This record gives sequence, structure tokens and C-alpha cells, in this order.
Amino acid sequence: MNAAPGWARLADGPNRFLYDPACFSTFSPACFDPEHWYARNAVTGTATGRGTTWFVQDGDCHMVLRHYRRGGLLAPLLGDRYLRQPEASTRAMREFRLLAMMRNAGLPVPRPCAAALLPDTLLTYRAALMIERIPDARDLVALLQESPLPAAIWTEIGRVIARLHRAGIWHADLNAHNILLDVREQVWLIDFDKCRERSPGRWQQANLARLQRSLHKEAGLHAQWHLQDTDIAHLLDGYRRAFSV
Repeated sequence: MNAAPGWARLADGPNRFLYDPACFSTFSPACFDPEHWYARNAVTGTATGRGTTWFVQDGDCHMVLRHYRRGGLLAPLLGDRYLRQPEASTRAMREFRLLAMMRNAGLPVPRPCAAALLPDTLLTYRAALMIERIPDARDLVALLQESPLPAAIWTEIGRVIARLHRAGIWHADLNAHNILLDVREQVWLIDFDKCRERSPGRWQQANLARLQRSLHKEAGLHAQWHLQDTDIAHLLDGYRRAFSV
């Protein structure tokens, strides 16, 4: 798998790395080890979900370090291991290249910084990804617990999703946690693990339906949830308008 202009590749024994040198003062395999950043006093925060996510800083570049972990029925058995595949088909390499392609298309997604393929047996591998952190951004779940969002923002969310779909990108997990809003009220989309390019089809409406289910599901999880009856209508209106341009 060749690196595109501006990217670099590194082999370290069986491990393979793809990275953007502009994101790092010096890149090494240790960049995927959280202890490397703790030793430099460069961990600016953490988040927990399926696993731990580390927020790290290298010079002026703020990044998110995430090691892939399984969900579902295989999680107790395999944890963070995946069955071996060709390098280009592995989780981190696919997500890195998809993010880069979307960035080049002008879509509001994070900049990919580095991807790691870490074979650990003849049959399995581990993987990790580093992306640039979107400054001062919060997801819809955090925002809607505080106050309603203006109609113009819901319309813009719909427009951004339409741009994604017009580019032929299927988001495998389009939910309220994966839509961010920064301090300038710019909409961002995140978490493109398992996402891919697809021809137009029913998946586009299925994506929208998944997001709507997510927004309504969150209502039952929080004491305060400021989703208004007209919000979905504004989102869908923005989506339809963007497709009609």
C-alpha cells in the first residue's frame, strides 16, 4: 500500500504505520503508546467509552489517540484483536484513507494524523488511529442537555449530512454523539470506523432514520433533553435543500 503525497510510511518489524509528518515534531511507533505522551506531560485529557481515548498535544497539534476495540458478541473473546487482512483493508488504514479523501473533498471531518497496524499473531492484529482534535467542539448529546439548538443549526446539520451522502459516504454509526458543533457553530462529523463509499440507495434514508432514533433514544437517558418537535423537520429540510442544489 503506497503512501499518498504528504504522507509517510514506517515499518517496525511486522508493524506498519501511515502518518502525516506535519502533525508530529517527530513520529515514531511510540506515538501510539499513551505512556509516551504521559512521559512528555502531553496528555491533555481522556475519555472512556468502549475503551480509553487519549487527548494529546505535540507542539501546536492537538490529537486524539484511539485504539480499536471490538463490540458485540466477539468482544469478550477477542477484545481489541481482529482477524488478519491485507494491510489496506484493516480498520485503521481504511479509516485514515477515507478521512483523507473526505478532507480533500472539503467535508467537515477530522484530519487524519496516523494509523497503526499491529499484527500480534499469525491470525490477528491490533489497530490504532490518531486524528486531529476539533478545537472547542461538543457533541449534540452534551449540547441538547443544556438548551435547545436554533433552527438554523438543525438545517445546517441536515445540509452537512446531505454533502456526505452526495459524496457517496455511508456513515456506519450516524448518531447524536458523532455530530459536533464548535464555538463558531460549524458542524463536524466524526467516527468513520467501518464507513465506506457506496452508490446512492436506501442506505441514505436509513442513515437519517438511525440519527432520528438516536436523538429520541437519548431523551430517555437524560433528565434534561431539549429536542423540540420541529428540530427533525428543520434537519430534513436542510438535507432536502442540499440535495436539490
